[in-house]
Amino acid sequence: MNPHPPFPSMPFMTAWAPLLHLFQGMLRRGPGSEASTLRALSLCPLPAHPKVADLGCGSGASALLLARTLQVPILALDADGSALDVLWAAAEAQGLLPLVLPRCGDIAAPEILPGSLDLLWSEGAISHLGWEPGLRIWRELMRPGGIMAITEATWFDPDPPELARRLWAEWYPGMGSEASNLAIARDLGLEVLAHFRLPRQDWWDYYAAVEQQCCRHAQTLGLAELIDAQRSEIETYRQTGHSYGYTFYILRKA
Repeated sequence: MNPHPPFPSMPFMTAWAPLLHLFQGMLRRGPGSEASTLRALSLCPLPAHPKVADLGCGSGASALLLARTLQVPILALDADGSALDVLWAAAEAQGLLPLVLPRCGDIAAPEILPGSLDLLWSEGAISHLGWEPGLRIWRELMRPGGIMAITEATWFDPDPPELARRLWAEWYPGMGSEASNLAIARDLGLEVLAHFRLPRQDWWDYYAAVEQQCCRHAQTLGLAELIDAQRSEIETYRQTGHSYGYTFYILRKA
């Protein structure tokens, strides 16, 4: 039986409180879309009744779509209880609570039985662990033949503009290219079934929602610096977004 909200948050989420407050209520807290999720899902060969977990699910945009499409239970794990509250409300409104199973937890130690998953889904979360460490941890959760469908921040340009380099050096200094990410996956014994880049429209739709939140919280005490940073990020993407983005990687455990 799912616990009723409010869900707790992991203690380390305290440091993220201003950003979580700014993003409160957003169903999608990073670039992505239903079309991209469904495209990735179409590339995943699955058994009839797969065991599925969405790690770092946020407010549950992908978890809800997976539940609606696959019609199997989806373990939706995130460290932010406020995001799980949003997911719960959306699942209840869509009649999906029997299938969506929100749980507060740490994607670095998700407390999922090793070798139990047929499909591990994660959009925009593995960068909190790093590509190689994340794959090492998560592959142990997979059954032989299990599928991992993961979006990861990725360099598209081998010589990105200085503005983009400075931004990502601060956020994610270990960000790799598609070639390096694919090589790491293969070195870890994962078969690459497919990969594709999220369209730029996924980013612009996300940033439109962020800008709405920035306007909504323009007078909120303590958020002015964060709002300026979000708008700077949007402008950086406007100028240099051709050089980076998210790639969806579809990987199979041998």
